[in-house]
Amino acid sequence: MKKILFAFVAFCMMCACSGEREYLNCHGLSMSMSAKAMADSFEARGLAVDTSHSNETQIVLADTLTCNYTLVIYQHNDTISDILETYIATYNDSTSQLWQKLHDELQKELDVWPGMPHHGDLHKEADYTTGAGTIVLTLLNTYSPTVTVRYSTQINQ
Repeated sequence: MKKILFAFVAFCMMCACSGEREYLNCHGLSMSMSAKAMADSFEARGLAVDTSHSNETQIVLADTLTCNYTLVIYQHNDTISDILETYIATYNDSTSQLWQKLHDELQKELDVWPGMPHHGDLHKEADYTTGAGTIVLTLLNTYSPTVTVRYSTQINQ
């Protein structure tokens, strides 16, 4: 009886390990970590928590030196659902170059060719969908040129 019980427990453990969920990485940090731990890691890298914009569903971090980068960690019960990075530039060429650099890095890192629902001079978008989630890279070259990167743990089936 003990052998059967041991075999059953071993089988259940093997099934549980093989079914572990993959998570996206954001700047080398797994989105499987708690939102608080993720925010602490970004604080250690030089970002500051913006307490006036943070609440129970989002933690807002900002680059206080250049003031052109923010990172928002969306959470539910300390579990990360999305991360939104926003880069703001002073002129359109800098955002176009940044968008292209991030596009190439994500394509290489994820080994996925992105979907491109928008591809123009003023608006570009690249969707990278993997088994771990989705990353959407967006360029808006308007009055205030911005590049955003949204990491989502949602898996589109």
